Amino acid sequence: MSVIIMDGRVAVAWCNAVANLAAPTVAEVNGGTRLEGLITPDGLDIKMGTGNVNSSNLGSKFTTNRAGRITPEVSITFHHDSPVDTAWTLFQYRTTGVLIVRRGIDKATAFASGQPVAVYPLEAGASDEVKPAPDSTWDFMVPFFVYLDPEPRATVA
Repeated sequence: MSVIIMDGRVAVAWCNAVANLAAPTVAEVNGGTRLEGLITPDGLDIKMGTGNVNSSNLGSKFTTNRAGRITPEVSITFHHDSPVDTAWTLFQYRTTGVLIVRRGIDKATAFASGQPVAVYPLEAGASDEVKPAPDSTWDFMVPFFVYLDPEPRATVA
């Protein structure tokens, strides 16, 4: 079995809007702001938590559960960049838009029809400066809130 090395194979775009979350168009995605060059190596933090629904009953000997609601959690740690400070300027408190994440394809490859992507409609929370440390860069973290159902298994149209 061959594994896919992720180094250099993650592309991230921020779009003001897309017409169809399940199938963003090539023009919409390629027209977005590319972010992977501004995100710290471990700064793209997307988690999908799943709640549990107790499905046992009065006669049950064991507590049984079923999958419940999915709770997405998104935060991104960015580098400040000079002289524009792109991400800092872009992600003001309550900025809304759509995050598109493509994994497993070289980042230099343009988004194209048929590529699998994850699509997250997000609202930015308040930015928080990362604690300074020796041998580090000037970074900040933005918590995001998913305000519509995301499409983690979308395809570029």
